[in-house]
Amino acid sequence: MRSCSWRSLLATSLGLFAARTNAQTGTLLDLGDLLAGQKNLTTFNALIQKYPEILLQLPSTQGVTILAPNNDAFNKIPYSSLNSAFKDNNQDVITNVLEYHILQGTRLAASLVPGNPTFIPTFLTSPEWSNVTGGQNVENVRQAGNVVVFVSGQGSRSTLTQADLSFTGGVVQVIDSLLIPPSNITDTTTAFNLTSFQGALYAGDRLPIDSTTPSVTFFAPWNAAFQALGPAISTMTSDEIGQIMDYHMLPQVVYSTGLTNGTKFITAQGENLTVLHSGNNIYINSAQLLQTDILIANGVIHMIDNVLNPQGPGAQPNPTIATQAPVFAGATSVTNLPFTSDIPCTSSCSVSTHSSSSTAVNAKTTPTTTSVYTSKSKGVGVAVARETGLHAAGLMVALGGAVMLL
Repeated sequence: MRSCSWRSLLATSLGLFAARTNAQTGTLLDLGDLLAGQKNLTTFNALIQKYPEILLQLPSTQGVTILAPNNDAFNKIPYSSLNSAFKDNNQDVITNVLEYHILQGTRLAASLVPGNPTFIPTFLTSPEWSNVTGGQNVENVRQAGNVVVFVSGQGSRSTLTQADLSFTGGVVQVIDSLLIPPSNITDTTTAFNLTSFQGALYAGDRLPIDSTTPSVTFFAPWNAAFQALGPAISTMTSDEIGQIMDYHMLPQVVYSTGLTNGTKFITAQGENLTVLHSGNNIYINSAQLLQTDILIANGVIHMIDNVLNPQGPGAQPNPTIATQAPVFAGATSVTNLPFTSDIPCTSSCSVSTHSSSSTAVNAKTTPTTTSVYTSKSKGVGVAVARETGLHAAGLMVALGGAVMLL
């Protein structure tokens, strides 16, 4: 199929024609001519010609949005997690990446409301990347200064550079970097330095099961939250730890837009979690949200600053203080990272509870970036430390109802 003319394939099989007209003839342009006429899309145009079967998936009667990376975007691939796939010409991965750049429905940049993110399903449905109902999602938000961004896996940011190139089958949006399909929970928690949470999932025998459970939400405490508990949690039995981890998971995908004040959610453990708003801050029970909408293959992660306790589901925050007290009896702060030694050894086997302690201290005291709350975001701006080199495309800081990427 890849040897046939892709323009002829599009015209005959899909009937997709550009709504723009040829200035010389007044005739409508088909999608192939639209892309070919954009000098900043020559690399994307050449790539997608190699995978015309992807475009055969496009509906002829329902709108789609194609996020087309410009030429400069492909120069960033060597510095991203997509480098190996493109370097090795891994056609399966590249196919999934291209499918992730096709959004269901016509999405016009002009229709976005500043500060209010939307989560748009894509044509990516491969279980490895999209173990969620309706296809893997991309976050789309208009930020201050009318900057439109698309947020994908591991907080990667793609900025809109050319908007609303319409054709009768939908619209093309030009972006400055490739989207990264969301990875599994283990890769993502490693990238966001949530290693104690990951280790606790292993210690409670919840991984790898939780990584394959479809359509879930995790409230993941950052490392400092586990350090604040110390032996109060690290000496628990595997079953007890598993119950606590279940209390951090919802059996449904809930993005930040669904975390409205007073809402209660039933967790996988069976007890309720309550969302509370106080001023600019959002709490899950008494744990403050630090970062929202971290997309993973089977759902979403929201980072919080305290470990939740199913024995105290009614815990409420004291908004007058910056840091909430732990909700576990006998909590004693430690300098090492609890549970990191429970993470299975993969390659270098250098992960250990004691060797990671310096990272934990840095994560709490020397953040690499800060953000300032804006009234349009309906959320919190916090400093979130990140390990150097994890996000070549940009660092994401959550703002409750929106996302700021720096």
